[in-house]
Amino acid sequence: MKIFLLGFMGTGKTYWGRLWAKQGHLHFFDLDTEIERYTGLTIPQIFERHSEAYFREQERKRLYSFEKEDGFILSTGGGTPCFYDNMQWMNANGLTIYLDTPPAVLKERLLKEKMHRPLIKQLDEQAIEDFIQNNLQKRETYYKQAHIILSTESISDITFEEIKRKYV
Repeated sequence: MKIFLLGFMGTGKTYWGRLWAKQGHLHFFDLDTEIERYTGLTIPQIFERHSEAYFREQERKRLYSFEKEDGFILSTGGGTPCFYDNMQWMNANGLTIYLDTPPAVLKERLLKEKMHRPLIKQLDEQAIEDFIQNNLQKRETYYKQAHIILSTESISDITFEEIKRKYV
């Protein structure tokens, strides 16, 4: 079983991924953590020292390194499905789940953690709202290609068992 969690930053991919991996006796991986481990740099350092293009290349390499793995849930970055052929690759290599979260909820969450998010670190409240709207509009085309689309407002502790019964 290979499960790829998709969604905008702040949707809860890491939270739900860890919980579901524990419930399903699977390994949990966070793609950003894997990139940091591989490069020896934090995500903010990668953006500061290199560029977003460099980050996206590292992201693709780490994602594709899961081709031979099995029995895991991988929390991807918010932009992961939108670059290279990452979305098609994930759909071909596992089960993709898009965690769909309302923009107002994303804004509330991201305002609290913006210092840990290189792409929004310097933005004020209105700019964060605009960033969310603009990027969701661009990214939803990719996100909606997922095998499963879940509203985060309806997810519960039993959601993973329901997914396994229906899709695995």
